[in-house]
Amino acid sequence: MKSLIVKNMATSLIIVIVFIFNTTNAQVDTLVAAKPDTTIQEKGKDEKKDKKESKRKDEFIPYVGVNFNQLNLSGNDLESGMGLGWHLGFDYKRGKFFYWQVGIRYNNAVYKLKEIDLDSADFVNVPVRGIDVPITGGINFLSAINRIVALRLFVSAVPSFAFDVGENDLGFDKDAINAFIMYGQAGLGINVAFLVLEAGYNFGFKDLLKDYESKPGQVFINLGFRF
Repeated sequence: MKSLIVKNMATSLIIVIVFIFNTTNAQVDTLVAAKPDTTIQEKGKDEKKDKKESKRKDEFIPYVGVNFNQLNLSGNDLESGMGLGWHLGFDYKRGKFFYWQVGIRYNNAVYKLKEIDLDSADFVNVPVRGIDVPITGGINFLSAINRIVALRLFVSAVPSFAFDVGENDLGFDKDAINAFIMYGQAGLGINVAFLVLEAGYNFGFKDLLKDYESKPGQVFINLGFRF
């Protein structure tokens, strides 16, 4: 009788051990099977992240341009003609249909001036050199095909810091001008592939010459490329 009990206990112990072993293997198999699912989920997240990053619309735009400058003079003994200058700059742009843009521009604006009381009809070139910081907001009407072609309208606030006046026969130097002027800017831009063409107008809200009513205006044309 005793040996029968021992035998039954041994058999029961073996059954329990086999059951535990099978249960453990099943859990391990479940974990192993779940691992590829986790990898797939992580891969899906990475793909979503990459797709999101690819939708970012960042552009870097170096450009050069020409500008046509004139002072709005009134009640003064000076007369202003249209002067031809040049500029170069760099912009960072981001956005799709609505976009914003910030940049820096070296501006060599040239003004043609002459004294009305003088018999000479010759205008004198007065170059004014400064650094502009255009802060821009705009609309891209063709944002869906932006990398192929774009049509943009934009407006800007342009803090401008004049630091030098070129040699001129009227005796104007950097002490005769206001070193800081805030400009308002508006324009139109067209992008074709990597080329960028812009045209617009700047209007100064402060007199350029300290001793004259002389708010500056500037028409500009830019040619650049984007990457």
